Amino acid sequence: MKRILKRLLGPTYQRLRRLAKAASPARAAATGRFLGGLIGTVRRRRKESRLTVAVDVSSFWEPLTGIGWYLYRLLEHLADREDLRLRLYGPILIAGDGYPQPVVDLPTGIAIERVTYHVPEGLSLPRWVFERILQKARPLWVAADGNRVVFAPNYLIPGTFRLCRGAPVVTVHDLGYLKVPQTLQQETLKDLAHGMARTFRRAKQVITPSRAVAREIVEGGLASENRVTAVHHGPGQLARISPGELPEGLPEVFALFVGTVEPRKNLVTVLEAWRRAHRALPPLVICGKLGWKSELIQPELEQAAREGWLHHLGYVDNPTLKALYRGGQVVVFPSLYEGFGLPAVEAQQAGAPLICSDLPVFREVAGEGAIYAPADDPDAWARALGRLLDEPELRARLARSGQESAARFSWERAAINTLEVWKKAAGLEERGTG
Repeated sequence: MKRILKRLLGPTYQRLRRLAKAASPARAAATGRFLGGLIGTVRRRRKESRLTVAVDVSSFWEPLTGIGWYLYRLLEHLADREDLRLRLYGPILIAGDGYPQPVVDLPTGIAIERVTYHVPEGLSLPRWVFERILQKARPLWVAADGNRVVFAPNYLIPGTFRLCRGAPVVTVHDLGYLKVPQTLQQETLKDLAHGMARTFRRAKQVITPSRAVAREIVEGGLASENRVTAVHHGPGQLARISPGELPEGLPEVFALFVGTVEPRKNLVTVLEAWRRAHRALPPLVICGKLGWKSELIQPELEQAAREGWLHHLGYVDNPTLKALYRGGQVVVFPSLYEGFGLPAVEAQQAGAPLICSDLPVFREVAGEGAIYAPADDPDAWARALGRLLDEPELRARLARSGQESAARFSWERAAINTLEVWKKAAGLEERGTG
């Protein structure tokens, strides 16, 4: 313990040791009660009879992206389980003013326990010392809780869980770092290549959002089939809201692209398709912020806007996005690679006819509610667009089929199937619910 304190406190260790020796009996007694309370809390947690799952909720400390919402919806739908204890561990283990807080209200329910520690005043050392010790020794405190499963929802097992003896379960959302490495930043690619090797080595069970990704993992020799389970996501945020108003200045008839302007979304293919056939096509509306390497395509966007056949809206809120899905004659998803394709599901829920890249994951997720074109063939995209725009019956059929397809996805089902994977990892396997 002395070595740990020296390492955590550095040069101030000796001075603080003298302060502790000089502390009043009352402060010494308060310190004893505080430390005893910590030990008692850990003992209580270790005696929990329910299945205990440590959950990395670090994503809640920044604006929620797709992975953050994925985790949030799972926790929401598991929060009232009586057979489960979900212990939420964020980047900060200390409760109190002056520390960063999550940007969303954490889910609540009988299964939920947010793990934090409050350090009172009046101890034998300044409060900041105990807070620093708790925070720096976070992996030790998390491991001490004795959770049977540790859940990493974002590809990598976090350092917070590195000392835990519970069974690691990791969600791997896609294999973009292997399948389309040219679309990733070098730093991201390097981190994933190193970290994912460790993930597949340590994970007791791996969850994927689609059978397509599960197949890629198994066929790539990254994990055996009995360690990988596909659990489809539920619907996106748009299912809960009413559509807003269309932005001013849009044409009455338009096609829609939704996604960040970055290489993996493959906007270049549809831009080329429009450039070759835009006189026969409605204007293209792009909804999404500029991302990595967008500067390579920005001159084309600006030229198309000057020519009058492209409108780039940037980021829009969810009510506006839902209105765009409903207002577009066709929605295009030309991605080079996806792990699930939630925007395609959102578009189908809104009744939009789709054209998607001919990828196994889109075939799995969008089903008969879309037509497909090769991701690298602008002429095929131009022909598919022309066909869809010329055939109102086809658009109506795709809209109906798409809504039926989207109805398959449920967060309640996703949560139950995720729980079954946790049970399997903990040696409590039961027959899944499908």
